Amino acid sequence: MDKIQPQTTLELETCSCGSDSEIQGKASYRSSTRSRVPATCPPGFQGRYTVRSGDSMFLIAQRFGVSLQSLINANPHIPNPSRIFPGDVLCVPGVTPPVNGRVPATCPPGFQGRYTVRPGDSMFLIAQRFGVSLQSLINANPHISNPSRIFPGDVLCVPGVTPPVNGRVPATCPPGFTGRYTVRPGDSMFTIAQRFGISQQQLIAANPHISDPTRIFPGDVLCVPGGRIPASCPPGFNRRYVVVPGDTMFLVARRFGVSQQRLINANPHITNPNILNPGDVLCVPGTMTQALEVEEANEMNAMGSFNQQSSGRVPKTCPSGVRYTVKPGDSMFFIAQRFGISLKALIGANPHIANPAEIFPGDVLCIPIKSADGRVPGKCPKGFGGRYTVRSGDSMFLIAKRFGVSLETLIAANPHISNPAEIFPGDVLCVPKYYGMYKPYSMILNYQEE
Repeated sequence: MDKIQPQTTLELETCSCGSDSEIQGKASYRSSTRSRVPATCPPGFQGRYTVRSGDSMFLIAQRFGVSLQSLINANPHIPNPSRIFPGDVLCVPGVTPPVNGRVPATCPPGFQGRYTVRPGDSMFLIAQRFGVSLQSLINANPHISNPSRIFPGDVLCVPGVTPPVNGRVPATCPPGFTGRYTVRPGDSMFTIAQRFGISQQQLIAANPHISDPTRIFPGDVLCVPGGRIPASCPPGFNRRYVVVPGDTMFLVARRFGVSQQRLINANPHITNPNILNPGDVLCVPGTMTQALEVEEANEMNAMGSFNQQSSGRVPKTCPSGVRYTVKPGDSMFFIAQRFGISLKALIGANPHIANPAEIFPGDVLCIPIKSADGRVPGKCPKGFGGRYTVRSGDSMFLIAKRFGVSLETLIAANPHISNPAEIFPGDVLCVPKYYGMYKPYSMILNYQEE
């Protein structure tokens, strides 16, 4: 490519030329004079187009669906069509459709219907829309001499598709499928997959008897893949729940009165909690009351087995009067935190524990805490039975059992206990009135009747 010596400042531009070999590795320069703009454009032109870097007459003609020659003819201000530059303005000639759309004399037997072409249509898109092959659509419309050029108003014959006499039925469905679905008019693999909240690929994979997934017919029977099922549910779960369309973790949690986070934690097989599919099976955790009952029952069983194995070390005296039996997983640090005392005070109150870093289930510790240190309710609800001061080893579950009331009632009567799973010696509880036939003997101990 030759360099044109400019009379003014030079601009570095990429020339779109016919021969790549001419311009490879070279720079094309031209004067910084104004870009070439046509004085007028021919009648019926589509619009004006400003050349960009990398453009060529051929590419622009392709982009606007016109012939290269008609584009050249419409731009006589470009003396050399093989050399256009960014900033040049071209007239894009129009494509003149027939005054009236082309209409077939007749359509072949078994055709679906007639279709009038709209702006933006193409033979390929129309064939896809009606689920027929491009070739069959072309063959059904011999009045369209050039299938690559159709215009709004043209009328096409849409060939028919012959469905099987009887719908195709799978021999078996894959394990864990949700159910069988019979195709209805207007259905497609995509819409059916959307209806059941699964991916189109999952639905296709579950139905190998449908050889062409783009062609399904009313009466065909499809296997709908099943949801994700947990191997097991955590202890104390309420029930299993099968997700239905429209469900979310939030809605299911609200339905069963549990927190969304607890529901998510109970279902690790749902890798993305934001996406639930109909047929997924969820473990629904119990309510907080049920969870506490399970926790206390497990704790009692664990303590029972350890107490049978070892009586543990017991202090000779305990000035505070509050004793605590070590449970599996305990440490001096955690016990001190639980009772809100310093680690040093706890160690000092238990000289019978030679090495405070080693305590064992069954060991009995003296907790340096006075009952006056416990949490006391401002007032108890109307009609309550009495007040009870928590002792070492107590729990909401055990106290409720002891007084013959439900755990849920006991928790509700004591809102000053922020976490019902953690109560400490010295805490004072309001005990709802007991309505049983007799009063358990254990109620008399440590209980102040109103």
